[in-house]
Order: sequence, then C-alpha cells, then structure tokens
Amino acid sequence: MTRHLLPTALLLSLALTGCVSSTDIDELRAQLAEIQRQVLQIQAQTSSKEEVADLQQNLRAQTDQLLKAEADMRADLGSLSNQISTLQGQLEDTNYRLGQLSQQIASTSQDLKAVRSAAMPPAGDALPAPISATDPESLYQTSYSDYLRGNYDLALLGFRQYLEAYPDTDLADNASYWIGECYYRQQKFAEAIAEYDQVFARWPRSDKTASALLKKGYALIELGRRDEGVARLQEVVSNFPSSDEANLARQRLQSLGVAASPGRR
Repeated sequence: MTRHLLPTALLLSLALTGCVSSTDIDELRAQLAEIQRQVLQIQAQTSSKEEVADLQQNLRAQTDQLLKAEADMRADLGSLSNQISTLQGQLEDTNYRLGQLSQQIASTSQDLKAVRSAAMPPAGDALPAPISATDPESLYQTSYSDYLRGNYDLALLGFRQYLEAYPDTDLADNASYWIGECYYRQQKFAEAIAEYDQVFARWPRSDKTASALLKKGYALIELGRRDEGVARLQEVVSNFPSSDEANLARQRLQSLGVAASPGRR
C-alpha cells in the first residue's frame, strides 16, 4: 500500500517545491506502469478463482447426476431381476404342465394301441368279420377314421370289407378311392394306381374321378414315369377346369416347368 502511495506523495512534493525534472516524470511513469501491472495481475487472479469456483460447481453437479443415474440403474436392474425371476418361475410351471400333458398323451397312445392290438387278429387267423353286416355307414366311417389317424392297414381292411359287402352303394366308389389313398400314403404307388384305375373303370361318373386322376398323375411322377404323370395332370385341367383338383394340377405342372395344356409353352 505504501508503494502505491509513492506517486501521489511525489506529486505533492513536486507541486510544493515547484521543481519538476524529466527524470522525475519518467520515474513517476514507471511507478504508474508497475501499479497497472499489479492491478491487472490481481484482476487475472480474481478471474481465475471465479473460474475454479465455476468448475468446482459444475463438477459437483455432474457428480450428483452420475450418482442419481447409478441409483436409477440399480433400481432398474433390481426390477429386471425380479421380472426374470418371475418368468423363470412361470417357465418352470409351464414345463411341469407340459411334462404332465406329455405323460397323458403317451398314456392315451398306449391305451389306443392296446385297443387296436386287441382288435387285430393273431397271425395266421382269418380276417375279422365286418363291424356290422347290416350297418354300412358305421363300417365306412370307422374305416375313414382309421385313415385319418394314419392307421392305413386297418383302413384298407375296412374299406375292402365295405366293397365286398356293399359294392352297389353310393359310397362304394369312395371306398375304392380311399383304398388307393391308403396305398399312396404308404408309398405303394403301383398299387395306388391300380386302385385309382378301378374307380375309372367301375364308376366312370364318380365324384371321385377328378381326385383319382390327379393322384394317379402324382403316383406316376413318383414312379419316375414323368411324361405319363404330366399327361394325367393336364387331363385333370382339361376335363375339370374349375375344380380344386385342376388348381392343384396346375400348381404341380408349374413346379415341373410344364404348361397346363398340351402343346403350350
């Protein structure tokens, strides 16, 4: 503080004596410059302290945000962990129920096999008699049910019994067709073709003609007789153009890269 008052005292002294030299003026200027430098330095230091304070405040704010985010994340992880535990419990319960259901299905399948085995004749015995010689509907429906369940041997047996007992009924052509289907499902394509031919020969106006012709085409193709099979499929399209069988025939011909009608490319 004393040093800062020196220029003022010097000015008063010079004013009182009335004698001012150029050296005195230079000294005064030098002292003033030093004072300005010190003032600027103090201002710079003051500014730096304010900046440090701002930085510290920002740092505290960011730290608080990080701590809050970490707390929220831990809460979310805890909730997620609870959800996972719940789902695991539900999954275990579902697996347990599926296991019980599988056991029930296996038990039911064994029961069905036992019933079927009891119905089948022992080896070397004569074939069983029809279910009811006076009930063609029951015999047909039982045979058809066997077909739907994949019991093709039983279905074959039932449909043949039906044809032997009731060759002139309205369902006789259907029975013959389903015999062909049983063979087709068993991949006995030659036998299937022979049975489809029976439908054409014995019931030329049957409502199963289109289906039998379609499946005969399929069977011929399976046997490697592609040209014959294609001809039968084209015949389905030509003779039954609006039928479902014709649509299936077109799809199969398209997959083979063949036109639906002969002579077209």
